[in-house]
Amino acid sequence: MTRIMLVDDHPMMRRGMRQLIEMQDDLQVIAEAGSGEEALAIAASHEPDMILMDLNMKGMDGIHTIEALRKNGITACILMVTVSDNDEDVIAALRAGADGYLLKDLEPEELISALLQAERGQLVLSPQLTRILASTLREEK
Repeated sequence: MTRIMLVDDHPMMRRGMRQLIEMQDDLQVIAEAGSGEEALAIAASHEPDMILMDLNMKGMDGIHTIEALRKNGITACILMVTVSDNDEDVIAALRAGADGYLLKDLEPEELISALLQAERGQLVLSPQLTRILASTLREEK
């Protein structure tokens, strides 16, 4: 059973993701946070296997939250789930310690498939974002 924490400042988004995830036998939502600060406060005590993180939140954004979680020793798989396909956001999230970057316009089946891939230790990216990653790596040579 993969234990998941949802971090998004929109309650409706958290509820929809919870309902979708809990339709799967091997995925369970164990905690929710409405902000980066709240995520930091509860992550260690809930010990999630996976964290689904929004990028744009009031207060501490998703990238700074990932950095703080990693600094605090949180080793859970962290997937950024956001509407931003901005090149800098994608690269910043991965550099901060994200294990994947998914766009919120994914079909529900695609999200579940990505979660299962991430659960197996694979880097997951929305298909249109692989170009961003490839071009950034080429530029860094």
